[in-house]
Amino acid sequence: MKIKVENISKEYNKKLPTYIKVLNNVSVTIKEGEAISIIGPTGSGKTTLIEHLNALIIPDDGSIHFSDIPLYKKMSKPKIPKQTKEDTKEVYENKLNEYKLRLEEFKKLDKKNRIEIVYTDVDIRKSKKKIKNVKALRKQVGVVFQFAEYQLFESTIEKDIIFGPISMGVKKDKAKELAAKYIEMVGLPLDYLKRNPFNLSGGQKRRVALAGILAMEPKFLVLDEPTAGLDPQGVEEMLQLFYNLHEKGITIIIVTHDLDNALRWTKRTLFVKEGQIIKDGDTYEILSDNKLLIENNLIPTKLLSFVEKLNQSGFNIGKVTNIEQLAEKINENLKNKKKKGV
Repeated sequence: MKIKVENISKEYNKKLPTYIKVLNNVSVTIKEGEAISIIGPTGSGKTTLIEHLNALIIPDDGSIHFSDIPLYKKMSKPKIPKQTKEDTKEVYENKLNEYKLRLEEFKKLDKKNRIEIVYTDVDIRKSKKKIKNVKALRKQVGVVFQFAEYQLFESTIEKDIIFGPISMGVKKDKAKELAAKYIEMVGLPLDYLKRNPFNLSGGQKRRVALAGILAMEPKFLVLDEPTAGLDPQGVEEMLQLFYNLHEKGITIIIVTHDLDNALRWTKRTLFVKEGQIIKDGDTYEILSDNKLLIENNLIPTKLLSFVEKLNQSGFNIGKVTNIEQLAEKINENLKNKKKKGV
């Protein structure tokens, strides 16, 4: 599956004094399996961009193409092939034999397992009055917003989590199994399933909203400031969860102001400024550009700022993206200095 954004723009309050162009001619391609951070100043259009990634909003100009979206359809019972004028007796007998084999395999399946997967493409553009297969698209591209309470509305956490899968056609019993699986995956105990989500803390609400998206088992997971409001342990647990999901092949797209976490956990970064992507590339390369960050009111990473000071003090640290790598490099430098008698 792949998402291709081509020259999209988004405007609000046209012909009013409060007019604003939030996105301006944005193009980007996101492939399955990537780990991407989206960074930029407040109000630069980051959230508006991710709202386009599963058709929550439609661009005013440009288009978004989603390729190879899986559709789950009921299998049709194999039909007896008709003999054409061109078919010899031998050819037709082969067709009949193939039909009998398909019919036999079809009968072996339980009714609930008579499902086949076909793949389709979806195009999003303003000129299209109706978007086909948008439900299948939203199953594959899950979005968790910063203010999770807006995504919770049921009387219990379990009902909230199973709402998405059931709306996508999953049976209730299976949806409950998914709720139990993912409530624990996001770090909450099973007995929380019977609780009211509105009695939870902000961080817990975010975990529940995430569980609800994960229960639909998307291929792309889009997160807007997922660690905001969490304590340090919660941040570490959440980011480790995203890393584990990425290792299983899920595409992770994170909007964040925490550049140290972006450096540690993502390989590619999109830098958004005034509704445009001004940088798209390797996370380390972009976050090493302190001048770019400071000019755009972003605080450079603590890790790379410390590395810069070490290098100025005579160390040769090289490329590091986390504290563990930094510790190894410092030890290497100290050993080398000891050998040289420095």
